[in-house]
Amino acid sequence: MTINKEALAEAVGALAQRPGIRGCALVEVDSGMVWTAQGELADNASLWEAASDHWRLHSRHAAHFDCLGGFIAVALYHADGLVALFRCAADPELLFIAVGQHRAVDWPTLQRMGMRVGELAVGQH
Repeated sequence: MTINKEALAEAVGALAQRPGIRGCALVEVDSGMVWTAQGELADNASLWEAASDHWRLHSRHAAHFDCLGGFIAVALYHADGLVALFRCAADPELLFIAVGQHRAVDWPTLQRMGMRVGELAVGQH
């Protein structure tokens, strides 16, 4: 089945419009390829690629944190915002990445919605 790029862009775009969000992307882990990016930071390809590199680094070291349970997300806190990376699909392994304001975003809800985008992508793959 072919991937409906417009449907993925629309789904990610809807999440990028949520309060406090500056941008969202769907990124393939192995290649770092950005499938779609939306919001005011959409054109910042290096941001999305660097975020996926950060995910791979954390994945390599995940065993050191086994005492905390399974590895499910990475949150990067910066002075002017937060970058959240969530694994949203396994085959291919995809990340839903969101950039937003620290407290202005309902991060658990956004994570659940990002998981649905991953299901949409895998269902079309």
